[in-house]
Amino acid sequence: MSSSRLTRRTFLGAAGAATAATALPLVPGFSGLLSQASAANAQTNLSKLVDRRFGMFNHFSLGTFTDQEWAEPKQSPTLFAPPSVNCAQWADAAVAAKMSYGILTTKHHDGFALWPSAHGSQNVANSGYKQDVVQAYCDAFRARGLRVGFYYSIWDRTFGVEAWESRHSVTGLEITDAIQPGDMTFILGQITELLTNYGTVDMFMTDGYAWQMGQQSVSYQRIRSLVKKLQPDCVMIDIGGLAEPFLSDAIFFEEPLGITAPAGNTYAGMQGQTISNGWFWHPSTPTESLMSKAAILSHLADLEPKYTSFILNCPPNRNGLLDTNIVNRLAEVGAAWSPNASRPSLPTQLLRAEHPVTPVNAYATAFHTGEGPLNAIDGLSDVRYETCWSTWSLPLPQSITIDLGGVWSNVSTLEYLPKQWNRTDSTDGDITSYTIYTSTNGVTFTQVATGTWAGDRTTKLVEWPARNVGFVRIQVNAATGEYANISGVRIGGRTAEPAPVSTTLPGDGTVYRLVARHSGKVADVASAGTADGTNVLQWPWLNQANQKWTLTSTGDGYYKIKGAGSGKLLEVAGLSRADGGNVDIWQDAIAPQQHWAVTPTGDGYYFLVNRYSGLSLGVDEGSTTDGANIEQQPYASLTRQQWQLIPS
Repeated sequence: MSSSRLTRRTFLGAAGAATAATALPLVPGFSGLLSQASAANAQTNLSKLVDRRFGMFNHFSLGTFTDQEWAEPKQSPTLFAPPSVNCAQWADAAVAAKMSYGILTTKHHDGFALWPSAHGSQNVANSGYKQDVVQAYCDAFRARGLRVGFYYSIWDRTFGVEAWESRHSVTGLEITDAIQPGDMTFILGQITELLTNYGTVDMFMTDGYAWQMGQQSVSYQRIRSLVKKLQPDCVMIDIGGLAEPFLSDAIFFEEPLGITAPAGNTYAGMQGQTISNGWFWHPSTPTESLMSKAAILSHLADLEPKYTSFILNCPPNRNGLLDTNIVNRLAEVGAAWSPNASRPSLPTQLLRAEHPVTPVNAYATAFHTGEGPLNAIDGLSDVRYETCWSTWSLPLPQSITIDLGGVWSNVSTLEYLPKQWNRTDSTDGDITSYTIYTSTNGVTFTQVATGTWAGDRTTKLVEWPARNVGFVRIQVNAATGEYANISGVRIGGRTAEPAPVSTTLPGDGTVYRLVARHSGKVADVASAGTADGTNVLQWPWLNQANQKWTLTSTGDGYYKIKGAGSGKLLEVAGLSRADGGNVDIWQDAIAPQQHWAVTPTGDGYYFLVNRYSGLSLGVDEGSTTDGANIEQQPYASLTRQQWQLIPS
């Protein structure tokens, strides 16, 4: 094997990889509480968030003019046509209510942007009102002493930033689009505009993310790193349906979905409700009875001791104004309410992986059918559904190994989210005893931490001295019900941002043959074809160009696998996520279905996991016959899914 990233990652141990003789000091019983400079800043910023207590949410976009809560995508931006937009009136109403901040929906799920974005055409510059609403909002609210935050929907149904699978089709949507690299350019470009051009932004709220695509498909690492670089003190909030801190800095409790701050809550949070019948303005809004003064006051009294700020949505109308009934109701609330200045300070918050690394793969010693290890890293979580790695009915100990797609410096922290939803069906599976191992080369794993956790649904954390890490293994020694669940796991650094450690990557011209372990035959482009869509199958090694492949790094932990004979890339055809989905060759489409995680099995072989589907390259039914089809399959430690990469 040539000197390459593949060399450094050979021989990853399976269930019980050898532990190095010399290990870092263990950190049993680490408290997991904030400390040092970055943690102090996080504590301060979260304290400021909860001390603001009461704020105004403003949903104002195409839906205002189309009488839709979720405006349809690809509608003409000229539909957005208020005669004027009086953000000063909104700010005055907020001040009258004794609110201290506002959050503006800069872009909702339909993709229409309230600022003249250079990314895409669905924005105010092409609308019936060509003024920058975001700028007007910031100017008006700051002029009245109010803090400013932005809501931004990652899910963009016009630009096509979406990846909705049928198994998640609770709204009837069945979208099969893949998240493309260009989508990340679009997302990061718009976020850069919002956090660069409008001064200090105290809160940045994302939506249509963890419950639509997951923080794996749309890299949470890249988004968080950008936000904190541009606005270091900005508190990140994600609308993802959790009541535990995991998706971002602070929790958002979405009350209309039945998610509210629990009794005794000490996590920094924000609870959202709308004053009218819907998040956006509707023709009935001016004559509605609205949320009563008593109900609003009751919310404020209830949430204040729970360290949860109450954000009340007040939708502007088609004239760019708050309706009179909303303005009057807010004034009534302000005349009757004042914050409780005697409330104790926010308790010390849970330590977090402040600088996360997005994994490329995960595999486990065992898992229950349909609850494989990739579910632990997909970043999907909401009241509608939940994905878990589960060892239900299988004996402990078991382990899950997470591949970070390269070696990263300053990795020190792991967050574990137990199962959150449907716990009335099963309250078991919470990990109570664990051991953590890390590795840089996939050969030797070093024990870095061990300890116990309470068997409950709360977010758990373990920390070890920062080190270079390429793989993290969680060994579950014990759990409630004698089996383990992991709804989510996050790995990263706390006081310093991880950076890629320099390694020699494939791309030095090395040509490989991909040899199926069970048959000894190679991945072969059928009939030496070069056309898009030509099947890939197994065939005896003949030293032909159509049996040779090069690997090129994508730069974010994955590889493009190119046929030497065709010059085209190995991919999953038709954007399939199905077991048995066909594998063929296609011209470079800069697309995730052409990207593969290359993860060693532990004894000289690799499994190749497709970035789009999460499924592994394998030979159909384990056939040893010449010409047997190569397809994608759920990884199950089968030899037909393991490949040797031999320089040719």
